[in-house]
Amino acid sequence: MTKPDPTSNDDLAAKVQAAQAQNDELAALEQKVAELTEQLKTYSEASSRSQAELQNAKIRLEREAGEIRKFASEAVLLKLLPTIDNLQRALKHLPENLSADMWVKGIVALEQQFLKEVGEMGLIRFESVGKPLDAERHEVLMQVPGAVGTVIEVLEDGYELHGKVVRPAKVKVGGG
Repeated sequence: MTKPDPTSNDDLAAKVQAAQAQNDELAALEQKVAELTEQLKTYSEASSRSQAELQNAKIRLEREAGEIRKFASEAVLLKLLPTIDNLQRALKHLPENLSADMWVKGIVALEQQFLKEVGEMGLIRFESVGKPLDAERHEVLMQVPGAVGTVIEVLEDGYELHGKVVRPAKVKVGGG
């Protein structure tokens, strides 16, 4: 009977140990791949969120810049309103004998051109006579006989810039 070769058992045991070590190493690598895959997923989600936040911030900034541009002229236009009022008062009280004068017609044309140009900038005079009293659009200076809560007379025109009231109209309101 032949004796088993003790070295072959040792070789087999070494090979089993080597295979086991390779399996352990492979399991560790698979674990590492799973961890890295999870990290990649986390970073991808964070990147997507960051891109969305950046896009939203860009849209918000563009909208805010548009609003700033839209109302940048507000302070200048507010300073011009008393001049517009005075020019309109002067033309309203123009003596009859001067209404046909060419110089006066030129001033009237200048006033109309000026109003057109500020209108193109977004400044618009709003009508108030006959309208119900609106606290945002009207500043009541007097109550006079007339329909309750209705604007009877405008003492100073009100203006809005791109839909925003920049100066309420000073009005007389009916008190009944």
